Order: sequence, then structure tokens, then C-alpha cells
Amino acid sequence: MELHVQSEFDCIYMINGEFYERADCISMSEYDVVYVTVLPLKHSLLPYTVKLCGTQNVNDELALGLRLSPEHYLLSLSPRYMTVYNVGPKPAPQKSPIARLFSLIKSGEVQAAYAMLSDELKSSISKETLTSFFADYDRLIECSWEKGNKFFLVDKNNAARLHAYVLKNEFIDDISECD
Repeated sequence: MELHVQSEFDCIYMINGEFYERADCISMSEYDVVYVTVLPLKHSLLPYTVKLCGTQNVNDELALGLRLSPEHYLLSLSPRYMTVYNVGPKPAPQKSPIARLFSLIKSGEVQAAYAMLSDELKSSISKETLTSFFADYDRLIECSWEKGNKFFLVDKNNAARLHAYVLKNEFIDDISECD
């Protein structure tokens, strides 16, 4: 099984005593206990450790761990601030067109999301169809460890489904569920 660690800030990781600059793809057994210590590179952030007990889902204020598929487990890490009161971190910039599309739909900006589609895709689906496609999902996770514009859509029960999208002239031309 592969462990994928993503963070919203620059850091290095210590995973079971070994240092990693990137933790995109770490091999582990689904029964391993793994300790991930986050060491931020910014002086205003504090380090912390997350304990993974096999592939059980983790969900707290700093870490979200999800079993995306039988082969992939994702650990998403948030910053830990020194201050007791904080307005909150700035949202991380969306890295891909599909993440921007998902964000626009979830914030109710359907017209802006629809404008991100190619003319061919617009001619085959309505705004309502686009909105309903993402309605049951709470989160989008990009697969930086795979080629081919793949991403997971995660529902409220933390069940993940693998999808892919195609770009044509910088517009989204197709979105499909992978087998």
C-alpha cells in the first residue's frame, strides 16, 4: 500500500524516524503503525505528530487521513499555529482546473464553473447536470502521484471514487469515473 502525505504549507516529514522532503509515495503495510511528524519550514508554525494505526481514517483539526482505495492512503495536514487566536490560514491556491471547478460549484458560483468547460462539453450538459454531478461529494483530492489528471471525489462517509478529466485548449473537455 502507498501512503501519500500532502500539506498546505512547506515542511519536511519524519516518518517512523526517517526524514523525507517529500512524502508523495511511501510504501507501508495496511497493518503498520506509522508516526508522521511534521516539521514546518516557517517559524510561525509548530511541529506535531500524527499516529496512523493501519489504514483507519483519521479526522481531527490538523490531520485528515483517508483510505482512498485498496492501494492508496492519503494523509492531508493543516498548519499548527503558535497563536491562541488566529483569523485562520489563507486558503491554499487551487492547483488544477478541476480543483477550481469543484471549489466554484461548492461555493455556488455555477456560472463561473460552467465557463471553465469546453464548448463541446457545454453543449452536452446543463448547469444543473454539472452541479448535480458534484452534489454528493464534500471534498476533491488531486492525485499528484499519478499521471493523467486523476483525482478522487470523497463523499460525506469518506468513501472515495477515482475520476479523471481531460483538458482541451485550457478548458475542461471531459470528466469521467475510472474503473
